[in-house]
Amino acid sequence: MRILLIVFLSFFAFSDDHDEMYQPGWAEYVYCNVKEGLSDSKATKMFEKRLAAYAEMAEGLDDEVGMVVLYPYYTNEEMRDGADLFFVRHAPTMKALGEHTMTMFAARQENPLPASPLECDNASTAFQRIGPSSGEVTDSFMVDYYPCKYKEGADPVAMRDAQAKFAMEHYANGAQGGYRYIYPADGSPRGDGPDFWFSGSSPNLATWGESTDIFWDKSYGSEAERARWDHMTCESNSTWYGERVHN
Repeated sequence: MRILLIVFLSFFAFSDDHDEMYQPGWAEYVYCNVKEGLSDSKATKMFEKRLAAYAEMAEGLDDEVGMVVLYPYYTNEEMRDGADLFFVRHAPTMKALGEHTMTMFAARQENPLPASPLECDNASTAFQRIGPSSGEVTDSFMVDYYPCKYKEGADPVAMRDAQAKFAMEHYANGAQGGYRYIYPADGSPRGDGPDFWFSGSSPNLATWGESTDIFWDKSYGSEAERARWDHMTCESNSTWYGERVHN
């Protein structure tokens, strides 16, 4: 079971047409492990050197593609699916993502990056509907991922409407963060996997904890909060720590 991630890109004003609050986007996920035989100190030095060079190269491009790296925080072996960490590149369209990939490949051919301590064998893409957030994007963040399925007779638009209304209630109660729906696409597991993933982020560990307290103390059980569950069921979440690499 692959973990799909993400950091949230925009702030939206609340309106009566909640589904218009969602921004479409695409993401590419690359799952990695540290190469065998490397000491922790050696792998860390190699990783930091390569990541800094990669970020400098990517920041020089005039595009809307960004990347984050995710590290496990509250997870188990199944949730990690064997990966030590994973990268996510976000783009407004698949065309933009493809153009970015081609440009970066050409730049790396001309100016090779430092050696990588990672082996990255698996990758996938996903379409996303990015919901309203409580504030601006941060350079680091906490994010929860829930694998979800639609109930029989589910109405996805009504589900997103209820979530948008609930999110605004939750933010009004003092919670900080954002959320999105993630729909697996190319390279995703075949068979009886999740219909989608729901992810919710917070700026840091303290606000993540505070938002959890606010949910149970104030936000839980409202009409909008309950209405979400008319359309979906979700399994327990995993929690990851993320850092922005570029853009």
